[in-house]
Amino acid sequence: MPLEEVNEAAASSLERLYRQHIYSAHLFAERAQALELRKPEEVTTEDRWRHSAYVTGTLFAAAAFLEASINELYVELKNLGQSGSPRLPARELSLLSQVWPDVQGSAILHKYQVALSLADADSYDESKPPFVDADSLLRLRDALLSPTSDWKDKRGKPQTLEKRLRTKFPANLLAESTAPWFPDRALGAGCAKWAVKIAQTFSDDFCHRMGIPARARVGREKV
Repeated sequence: MPLEEVNEAAASSLERLYRQHIYSAHLFAERAQALELRKPEEVTTEDRWRHSAYVTGTLFAAAAFLEASINELYVELKNLGQSGSPRLPARELSLLSQVWPDVQGSAILHKYQVALSLADADSYDESKPPFVDADSLLRLRDALLSPTSDWKDKRGKPQTLEKRLRTKFPANLLAESTAPWFPDRALGAGCAKWAVKIAQTFSDDFCHRMGIPARARVGREKV
């Protein structure tokens, strides 16, 4: 294969890592659910470690999908504009290309809002779904990296993951009923399936608003 084709293939793969992330999220959620459906006496200590790995893997992969997808979209739209076959008007493509260096280090969901604004599409109401659900997913991911899962909203009012998410998905079937909600009872197959659904729903909604093809379809839609 000529060097030019090798470079193009490598670039193509790098620009579609978001598809691998959403595929991984689906796969990990399925594996977590399979373990929870086993009879209690069949679940070993090793199985419990695997279960935790699958659930946390789902959360990381779902969040990575949201971040990689929007990052790669800016690059894709820039390349489409340069190739002469844009899907958006030239002015909007130019604006998205110009603003990328400024938003590259911004919060994930802010990048989505900026893209919608520059494309003259409807921006999200940050207090309503699907935006608030995507924000909850990212906060849950962040809680896996931080000793605290509490924060203050824009009005300075204390918020907790349990208050926001307890009714969103069933508790971990492998956890004791007396265990703390986070992380023990929260991090189960129900949480993993919810994370995949939220990531996919938010992405599909964003693509609809932008008028571009859906990006969360990789052949593993059912979890």
